[in-house]
Amino acid sequence: MEISKNRGEIMTIKLYDKDPYQISFEANVVSCAKYGEKYDVVLDQTLFFPEEGGQNCDKGTIHDIDVLDVQIKDHVIHHYLSAPVDGKVNGTIDFDYRYSNMQNHSGEHVLSGIVHSLYGLNNVGFHLGDHEITTDYDGFLSKKQLNDIENKVNQVILEHKSIKCYYPRDLQHLEYRSKKEIEGDIRIVEIEDVDMCACCAPHVRSTSEIGLFKIIKAIKYKKGMRIYFLCGKRAIADYQVKHDEVIRISNILSSPAYLVSHNVQRILDENNHLKQTIFMLKKQMIERTCQSLKQADNYIEFVEDMDPSLQQYYLNQLFIKSKNMAAVFVGKDNDYRFMIAATDDARIYISLLKEKHIVKGGGKKDIVQGTVVASQKEILNILKNKM
Repeated sequence: MEISKNRGEIMTIKLYDKDPYQISFEANVVSCAKYGEKYDVVLDQTLFFPEEGGQNCDKGTIHDIDVLDVQIKDHVIHHYLSAPVDGKVNGTIDFDYRYSNMQNHSGEHVLSGIVHSLYGLNNVGFHLGDHEITTDYDGFLSKKQLNDIENKVNQVILEHKSIKCYYPRDLQHLEYRSKKEIEGDIRIVEIEDVDMCACCAPHVRSTSEIGLFKIIKAIKYKKGMRIYFLCGKRAIADYQVKHDEVIRISNILSSPAYLVSHNVQRILDENNHLKQTIFMLKKQMIERTCQSLKQADNYIEFVEDMDPSLQQYYLNQLFIKSKNMAAVFVGKDNDYRFMIAATDDARIYISLLKEKHIVKGGGKKDIVQGTVVASQKEILNILKNKM
């Protein structure tokens, strides 16, 4: 069996380097060893790209057995299967998954090349996962700059620039990007007139195959910026979901799609105004209720629904009418949020509740608050025994 060697070390032949569009292959099993609940399979050659360079590994099958994971260690690629294999095997990669990764990784190179050439920022991190794609830069970009970058990336896509992947014989005269020092042979990905970068992953042949580039969001990250983006099939799928949601909201609001955000904001403003009005009315009801109360040693009230700020206000009003203690419990069915105020030490009451029930919370001498898992009857029995 043929096994490539580099500096005396065994290497798995990387068929994806030769043709990233190839779907199936044949190989010989070099080793197959039990690895926990899986089997660690090494082949003399493979199409499976391992988890490397910030990108997830390929998916597919070897001898009709699902490949669960692919890792590279000391130039040897390890395939992790649920069953053992030996001899000559056939492998098939999930090309739809591979191609989506190729579109997005090539899109990242165009993005990073443009960011570097226009603003001098370096790519210092990259992650291409199943649910999120991010790239990190060592500086900040404004919203306008991000919009300009997005437009320029899509312009490069339309210009059908060639993308070449190769191992150059002489690196001395090449100016290329690299996030880290690389040992051994360096593989270069060159995008015509746009970028030149060291990279180990499969790429599409032309920028036109990237299809579409869209920045999803950008946030400050460490000492720079993290950009979330999508390309190709993933960008189209994202657009379809968001488009359907906008149309659904516009139908609910009986509003044109282009006015959705305006009308949603209008409804939110109206809702906030109504909440404030309701809040003030509830405060007035509490004031009137408490004004009618006579001075007493203690007041303990239970209500089903009340936000914490109103609960605090209710407690304050009750405590004015109390000589010793006032308490407000909000909730039902053995689940209450409480606030207790006392002239002596409110912490005594929370200690009593904790002796028999699950209580979370704490406080100071004058007031305590938290939650308790107990019925109204059980709470009253405990507190009244103290009184």
